Amino acid sequence: MRLTAQQLEGAAARILAAAGASESDAQQVATRLVNGNLVGHDSHGVIRLCQYAEQLRDGSIRSGGELTPVADFGAVSVFDANLGFGQVMAEAATLKGIEKAKTYGSATIGLRNVAHVGRLGDWAELAAEAGMVSFHFVNSPAKPAVSPFGGVERRMSTNPICVGIPVEGRDPVIVDMTTSSVAEGKLRVANMAGRSIPEGWILDKQGNPSQNPGDYYDGGAMLTMGAHKGYGLSLVVDLMAGALTGGGTTSPTDSVNRNNMLSFFIDPAACHAGAEANGIAAGYIDWVKASAARDPSAPVLIPGEPENLERAKRSENGIEVPDGIWRQILDTAEGLGLSEAKLIA
Repeated sequence: MRLTAQQLEGAAARILAAAGASESDAQQVATRLVNGNLVGHDSHGVIRLCQYAEQLRDGSIRSGGELTPVADFGAVSVFDANLGFGQVMAEAATLKGIEKAKTYGSATIGLRNVAHVGRLGDWAELAAEAGMVSFHFVNSPAKPAVSPFGGVERRMSTNPICVGIPVEGRDPVIVDMTTSSVAEGKLRVANMAGRSIPEGWILDKQGNPSQNPGDYYDGGAMLTMGAHKGYGLSLVVDLMAGALTGGGTTSPTDSVNRNNMLSFFIDPAACHAGAEANGIAAGYIDWVKASAARDPSAPVLIPGEPENLERAKRSENGIEVPDGIWRQILDTAEGLGLSEAKLIA
C-alpha cells in the first residue's frame, strides 16, 4: 500500500480519534507518527497505531491531560505526564526546556510516566530549530527486552539516547539511536513482513544467535550494540531516565507500558562562543564529509542527513506500508467502525 503523507496522516488521526483520543491529540500524534515514516524510521511510524489504540482502551494512554509539576528548581524541572500521549507530552516538555535554557543558559527536564514518546529525533530537531543543543535519555520500565553483556535474559529496555546539535547554515547534527542492537519496532516490522534480520541483533530463548525476528517474541532477547560498550551505555541511560526522574528503572514487576525521559538543553549563546562555535562545527563537518568514500556512489553523510534524504524521497514518491502492517491497521480501524474507504477518504 503506497499513500501520500497527507493520506496516511488523515488515516492515523481518524483511527486515534475513534479509539478515544481528543481531536487535537489525534492530529498531533498522527503528524509525528507519519513523520517517523517519512524519515525512514518505520518502527516509530504508523505501525504504532494498533498499539496506541489498544492502550487507549486499556487506560495506559490517557488523552487530553496536562503535565503535572513534580519539582522545580529554576533551571531544573520534573513533570509527571500522567500517561498522556508521548508525542504530546514530550513536545510540551521540550518546549519548556527550550524556554528555561533561554533564561538560564541550560536546563534539565525530567518527564516521567509518559506513554511512548515516539521518535527521539523529533525532540532534538525541535530544540535545534530553536538554536539549542539537546540530549535525551529514555527508558521503558515495564519492557525488559535486552540482555546484559554476557547474559541471555532480558534485564534492560532498549534505552535510546539522542543528541541534537544545531549548526547555522546547514541541517542540525542528529544522533538518534537505541543502545540495544536494534529498535524493537524494527523487529516488529521485519516479523510482520516475514523478513529475516541480521545476526547479532537477538538471541533466541536458549541464548543462541538468531536471524528469525519471531524468536525474540518467543522469549528471546535483544543484544546491546557494541557488546560491553553498549551494555554500559544502556545501564547509564536506564539510570538517568528512570532513577533521576523518579519514574523507575526497568523492572520485572512493573506492568504499565510507558516511558521516562530525561533531557538536557544548552543555549550555545550562553557559552559566549556562538559564532565561533558555529564556525568550528561547520568547518569540522565539512572536513568529515570531504573524506574519500569507500563507495563513490555513497558519500560520507552526517547523522541526520539520511533522514532528510529519505524525507525528500518519500514526500515525493509516497510512503509504502507493507501489506501485513496495512492489514493490521485496517483490522484496528474496522474494529472502531472505520472502513478502508472512510480511512483514506
